[in-house]
Amino acid sequence: MKYRKKPVEIEAVQFADDPDTLIKINDVLGLDPVNVSYEDPDNPVLKIPTLEGVMTAQVGDYIIKGVHGEFYPCKPDIFEETYEPSGRSVDGKLLAEKLAVPIKHELDKRSRDAQRRKGFL
Repeated sequence: MKYRKKPVEIEAVQFADDPDTLIKINDVLGLDPVNVSYEDPDNPVLKIPTLEGVMTAQVGDYIIKGVHGEFYPCKPDIFEETYEPSGRSVDGKLLAEKLAVPIKHELDKRSRDAQRRKGFL
């Protein structure tokens, strides 16, 4: 039997080591406190309490707030393949600002969908 993932809307912020992003992580996602470790000054990491314990996010990773209020990090390539902007915004900006441009795999996805409708897949 095959299953399809239900469409779910999430909130996410891409981690960058700057005050504006850290404020967004706190305000938009509600992650409090925002705990950044500078053990390696060239590679700051965000420590995130998750259901499985504390996980770390590197600069560029997305911090996702799940449907039950849980937090977890996600690598950018996986995030871009899995999520697209919902069109909803906070303070006039898309929640997934960086993805406001069509995802690079969107054409492949449309092509596969067209082939499925025609019965080729």
